[in-house]
Amino acid sequence: MQAVRERAGVSNGALFHHFPTRADLAAAVVAAGLADHQTTLLAILRAAEGAEGAEDAVRRVVRRHLRWIEDNPQSARLFLHSPPDALQTMLDEEARDARRGFVTEVDGWLRAHGWPGTPELAAVVALWIGPAHEYARDRLAAAGASSRSSLEPVADVLAEGAWRAVRPFLGGGAG
Repeated sequence: MQAVRERAGVSNGALFHHFPTRADLAAAVVAAGLADHQTTLLAILRAAEGAEGAEDAVRRVVRRHLRWIEDNPQSARLFLHSPPDALQTMLDEEARDARRGFVTEVDGWLRAHGWPGTPELAAVVALWIGPAHEYARDRLAAAGASSRSSLEPVADVLAEGAWRAVRPFLGGGAG
C-alpha cells in the first residue's frame, strides 16, 4: 500500500479513504483494467460493418487482446491465471453490471452478424479468444526474458484461427 501511495502521490488518509484494504485496491485495479479493455474491444466491434467488417473485427479483437496482454503483463497475469469466479467476487456491483453490459453487447454484435444463438455464447467466445488466452497464459507463465518477448509474431496466426473458428457461426458462411 505504501508503494501505491507514493507512486500516486497521495497521503495515507486519502489512499485509505478510497481503498480501506488491499482487497479494495485490488478490486479497483481489476475493475479499471476490465473496463479499459472491454471499452477498447467494443469500439472495434462497433466499427465493423457487413460481412467483411465482421472478419476484420474478429481478427482485430484477437490482435488487440494480445497487445493489451503485452502492454499490461501484471494485470494480464491476474486475469488469465485467476479463476473467473474469483475475479467476479472482486468486482463491485457497478463493475459486475459493466461486465454484463459488455457480454450483452458482444452477444448483440454476434447476432447482428448472423450468429443464431447456438452454440452458446461462451462456446463462441472460447473459440474466438480462447487460443489467444491460452498462448498468452503460457507465455506469461514462462520464466526469464522470453516471457517479455512480443506476442506480435503469433497475432496473425491466432487471428486467422479465430476467424476460421467463428466464421461458420456468423451468417452460416464458410467463406
